[in-house]
Amino acid sequence: MRLTELHPEWMGAGGAGITDAAGNPVPERHGVGVLLDCPCGCDRQLYVPFANPIDGGPPVNDGHASWQRTGDTFETLTLTPSILRMKEKGGCGWHGFITNGEVTS
Repeated sequence: MRLTELHPEWMGAGGAGITDAAGNPVPERHGVGVLLDCPCGCDRQLYVPFANPIDGGPPVNDGHASWQRTGDTFETLTLTPSILRMKEKGGCGWHGFITNGEVTS
């Protein structure tokens, strides 16, 4: 299936009214990850943070895993490595790939 069928959205971070732990304003970011409907068909969404955000800034992943991104549109997006929604961490168990905008299990 195509990524565009899963209602993807580029995720941002920071911006007006957002501060860090010290109270400093956090600059607005764009394209730090992608949010999409889970390809397995469950009623949850899947968030995938990027190791190399679209805006060229550093990753925003709070020490968690992040994925390498190529492509800057939903039609050309490729993420590596594969994505696994681990059941033991509350996921549905879906395991698959996003390659050139195509989502496969």
